[in-house]
Amino acid sequence: MKTAGSIAAEQSPGWIMLGTDTGVGKTFIGCVIVESLRARGYRLRVRKPVETGCTIRDGQRIPADATALWMAAGQIEPLETVCPLRFLAPLAAPQAARQENTLLHFADDLAPLLPTRAELLTSTTEQDKTRWLIESAGGLLSPLAEDALGLDLAQYTGLPVILVAPDRLGTLSGLFAALEALDRRHIPISAIVLNRRPEDMPRHKEAPTNNLELIHTWLPRILTHGPLPAVLGQDMNPTNSSTFPQRIVATLLGETSEP
Repeated sequence: MKTAGSIAAEQSPGWIMLGTDTGVGKTFIGCVIVESLRARGYRLRVRKPVETGCTIRDGQRIPADATALWMAAGQIEPLETVCPLRFLAPLAAPQAARQENTLLHFADDLAPLLPTRAELLTSTTEQDKTRWLIESAGGLLSPLAEDALGLDLAQYTGLPVILVAPDRLGTLSGLFAALEALDRRHIPISAIVLNRRPEDMPRHKEAPTNNLELIHTWLPRILTHGPLPAVLGQDMNPTNSSTFPQRIVATLLGETSEP
């Protein structure tokens, strides 16, 4: 697979949203980032090249995640541009495609849907406040095509990763494995987001997790290439006020260095 050279995280024209697994909140976090950047005057071009588990409404396939990103970005492009490949079965993309007698190949089907190097370079000029946010499907090691995994979106574009993991007991093993997979491929990481979903709240008599502290301890031992990413926590409970939107945007724009 032909790849672009990696783009430094602090001057990036965009990011790849990856998760340690499916259902960890990539789209929720992505929408927060998109809306917060728009509030700062940025124009967001969002992409979810392939989505599975689509529903049908009025004869049209509706990709729920891509629709949420599209609306967060202000619907500046057609939804068909944001998410062209839509499949019904709630399976990994190549499996869902096979159920519809289709084979997905990265070079033929996914690469043409991604921004070109020229588009990305244009976005780094001071005059252009365009930023890209591209979300994968499933976990970063989930098959995205017959010949590609989710993390190949970052490998191909050269864009740094925002990695989302659930903030719950037992998340560290999957998160550390994901970090090692990215580090081994020299894929830069802008931020790690621990997303606490309602189901991740500690149960009665269960000790609260200290994932943030443990990640900070182990990060220098796991990542051997490039600067260490920021690590931020986010609570999906709407009753909890949060400074996360301001913190993640400041981090992505290189305005602050999160511990």
